[in-house]
Amino acid sequence: MPVTDVTNYSNLANISTTQTTSTSSSSSVTTATNDTLGKDAFLKLLVAELSNQDPLNPMEDREFISQMATFSSLEQMQNMNNTLTSMSEANKFNAVQYIGKAIAFTSGDGEEAVQKVAVVNHVWFDPKEGTILDTTEGEVPLEKVEGVSVIG
Repeated sequence: MPVTDVTNYSNLANISTTQTTSTSSSSSVTTATNDTLGKDAFLKLLVAELSNQDPLNPMEDREFISQMATFSSLEQMQNMNNTLTSMSEANKFNAVQYIGKAIAFTSGDGEEAVQKVAVVNHVWFDPKEGTILDTTEGEVPLEKVEGVSVIG
């Protein structure tokens, strides 16, 4: 099965890659992937720009330094995002230590806010709502926990 990657560079802000796979029965499957300009695409564009520049009028070093700074910033933002994701995952699993312990949290908002204490029975992970603690007072999001205490 031959696979062909076709890249559309007509709009650099919205590069899209389309992958078409053909089978012997003449059917084709098309999938769209990655609609953003990542660091690999940025580096490929920079290399293409450098290799296709006019030798009589080369890119000024200020422009090159500016583009390299942009590339460096993009890479650092991606590294920071990966670090924050890792920290979030670690924090999620630390909530398991709350099982069997008393937690303090505030229930309600504004005038109806009440400080409560409850014992954690279970911890579950909701991809949309985050880490949820199932307590004797109901479900409590991990972010609302204000204190933890050992029972007894």
